[in-house]
Amino acid sequence: MTTALEDHPQSAVLQIASDTPQGSSDKARIRIPCTFQGMEGKRLVLETSERVPPSTVVSVEYSDALFLGDVMSCTHTVMDFWQIEIHVKQVLSGLESLMALRAGLLGGAVPQPFGLVPAGARN
Repeated sequence: MTTALEDHPQSAVLQIASDTPQGSSDKARIRIPCTFQGMEGKRLVLETSERVPPSTVVSVEYSDALFLGDVMSCTHTVMDFWQIEIHVKQVLSGLESLMALRAGLLGGAVPQPFGLVPAGARN
């Protein structure tokens, strides 16, 4: 599958785990705005204003998907931008996939969607 949006770049968010604890034992996440440039096979290409070192584990929020992978390369381009190539290891799309992952990570059951309730029903 090849996806290229060079004529109409789309905004995305690159996330990196930080070593700085936030609150308790949770790690903070650094959120870097970026532009989705395209995807070919398992290679995702982004453009951002910040350098991200190779081998960094990242997640990318784009459209209705969450891409998980690691940085393969980070190349300086014109006008102080960086082109980042990410080797995608997993793609989660839609709310159901994210809820299943959350349940797996937290050891709980997968929540079921709410059923329809008549407008006049009382809780």
